[in-house]
Amino acid sequence: MAILRNRATQRKIYLRTHHVFGRGRSADTLLENLDASQLHASIRWTGKAWELRDHSRNGTLLDGILIPSTRGLELRVGGIIAFGHDGDSAWLVEELSPPCNLLWPLGHDEAHITLGRSNLLPQGPAAELSIHHSEKGQWVCTTPGGSWILEDGDEVRFSGKLWCFLPVAEVVSTMDSMAGGQTLLKRSQPSLSFRVSQDEEHAWLALDDAGLHLDLGERSHHYALLILARLRLADAQRQLAPHAQGWVELERLAKMLGLDPGHLNIQIFRMRKQLALALPQGAHVPELIERRRGSLRFGNLRFRITRGADQEADFDPLAEGRSYPQESLTA
Repeated sequence: MAILRNRATQRKIYLRTHHVFGRGRSADTLLENLDASQLHASIRWTGKAWELRDHSRNGTLLDGILIPSTRGLELRVGGIIAFGHDGDSAWLVEELSPPCNLLWPLGHDEAHITLGRSNLLPQGPAAELSIHHSEKGQWVCTTPGGSWILEDGDEVRFSGKLWCFLPVAEVVSTMDSMAGGQTLLKRSQPSLSFRVSQDEEHAWLALDDAGLHLDLGERSHHYALLILARLRLADAQRQLAPHAQGWVELERLAKMLGLDPGHLNIQIFRMRKQLALALPQGAHVPELIERRRGSLRFGNLRFRITRGADQEADFDPLAEGRSYPQESLTA
């Protein structure tokens, strides 16, 4: 992540993968000095370094030297960039690490937050929301009030402070950036084991993943996840295409569970929070639930269901060409 600090105002800015400086409305950082051009200069991440280019009439200086307009120059930490000859437009290069997905502080002096694949904010049991990168390549924010897809520049609030969501642009692979530029290892495929009492009054859940076993105990939100798993299995038994299996409207699911939609949203948040806290720090948190507008379904995870002493189901949503007998589903 690259950071510049204005030498006159001490204002700090985060550089996007292709960051434009100028007086024009399309600029990422607006320059107010009179000798600045509409499109004055740009800094971009090449995949190896941050490169400064001049596009102006009055020039751009790096460490007091006018840079050529015919080629870009690689930046170094500690360098001074001046757009035109106004001293107020000089910026100190403070950091030049590769781009990353992050939350940038708005109106406060807290440090920026680098986002991994799965994030509880703030970290720990007091978390108020989660942000994760879905299998579809979307950033999803989940709170007790609901879930939504985050877009570039969206604001999120937790611990009484406001933050701006800034994802890495397409210039750099999002997944590579989150891995710090290193090759990511292929993730294993976790499986869930539900155990439900014969009278359906109690539901337990466990997760197994590459030798890791997590006993998540008995929780009320496990039953909501169990119902979603059963709905997905029922659609597979009806031979629906995998992409169409298991979708149910939030309000309908809440009615099935005897909850109001608000309480169901709280349970969904608690599902992800409990799992994130149980896993080792930095581990990938499986996507238990997929969402689309107004609807949700059980994610692409293998699951087993035991009701009482009998196995009710053993289902892998990613297995192709497999049939599932109708009698294996208990309504």
